[in-house]
Amino acid sequence: MKQALSIIRKRHSRGNSEETDGNIGFPAILVVAMLLALNLYTIIASGQSASRIAALQEVQKGDNMMSLMMWQDALFAYDNAIALDRSFANAYMKKADLLFKLGRGQEAEAMYQRALKINPYVDYIYDGRAKMRMLANNYEGALEDLNAAVEINRENVEVRDRLVDNLIAVEQYELALAEIDSLIAKDYRVVHALERKALVLLLAGELDSSLQVLETALIINPKCAVAYDLIGVANLKLQRPEEALQALDRAIELDSSMVIAYHNRAIAYRLLGDKQAALEDLDTAVEIRQDLEKVFYSRAVLKKEMGNLDDALGDYNRAIRINDEFDDALYNRAYTLKLMGNYASAMDDLDEVLVDNPESAKAWNMKGNIEVLYAQYAEAIRNYDRALSIDNDFASAYYNRGLARLMNNQFPEGCRDLQQSLDLGFEKAESKLSAFCDQ
Repeated sequence: MKQALSIIRKRHSRGNSEETDGNIGFPAILVVAMLLALNLYTIIASGQSASRIAALQEVQKGDNMMSLMMWQDALFAYDNAIALDRSFANAYMKKADLLFKLGRGQEAEAMYQRALKINPYVDYIYDGRAKMRMLANNYEGALEDLNAAVEINRENVEVRDRLVDNLIAVEQYELALAEIDSLIAKDYRVVHALERKALVLLLAGELDSSLQVLETALIINPKCAVAYDLIGVANLKLQRPEEALQALDRAIELDSSMVIAYHNRAIAYRLLGDKQAALEDLDTAVEIRQDLEKVFYSRAVLKKEMGNLDDALGDYNRAIRINDEFDDALYNRAYTLKLMGNYASAMDDLDEVLVDNPESAKAWNMKGNIEVLYAQYAEAIRNYDRALSIDNDFASAYYNRGLARLMNNQFPEGCRDLQQSLDLGFEKAESKLSAFCDQ
């Protein structure tokens, strides 16, 4: 080995004065050779056996198979690497990531656990498992891993950057802001950090502070499309659609592929009453990306408002296919199905919503509305009772229960419900009180 390193040094010394041949100069080739030799020397010097070298070769083979999307061949190679060297933590990590890609999440978790048992004090293993858990929407588990990684190596700013994302996902905004400020102090991706600080402040409802941070970001980078998009969102929340529209126009001018900016501009157009322009923006967003349930959902809501129920139903279906736990889409699809007279399918959607979220007062209320259409007044009243036990100020639920009670010959109770609904500001109750109740 010493002789090999000596030869490399001599050749490297001669190569400094030679011209390059092709895309990689002769000296660069020698540097690569030297690094490979040093890596081999490190493996031998650390007392690792030839089995580790063979395992490394199998891992490389697995990585090549992964790049070709030959999943089973890659899995076979990673299994070979583990069989060759059962103390090789990276092989377990590689296998874990592939298992997760194949939808075998529990096995992937087990592989990461094996890797951590071998190397419990290595930050990148925790970081790798955190990435996997975030993709699986296990934000609490990812947060534990990222905290462990940061505790092992506080100087790993990339891990701390991901920690911020996770803190935002679990709505720990104060901790997220503290981490962001620390990254800014280290001069790490300052504009990006300011964008996320503005996002956190926006999510926390501190809209003016968010706008001030975004102004700072734009001083550093006047062509920051994300900053203009967030300015648009802040102005939407402040009920200033004209200002939002100006900012979102600028965001799209700077980045014409920014799907979220088209989505947000559509909201601004809708608030300004220009539903056709809103629909055009959502159509553009769908052309750019077809995997965002939020865009299909927003387009479905808009189409429903424009009276195009069939197309609205199609977009709700697409949103739910992308994310079958999208309760808002399920609820609104149920509402659309109800409008179309498909009550049975609407009830199926509402039941699914209530399995995931039994505290959805609006879903219980709509169930009651459909049961009234079937003249099942007692069942409807029970569902309205459930809605009002969750939200005691649900004015339309009082109104609906009042009508159901009147139709069920419970006149005093029905009239009291209608009066309560009117007291809560539901003006439709006034005409029913006049028609059915002594005033």
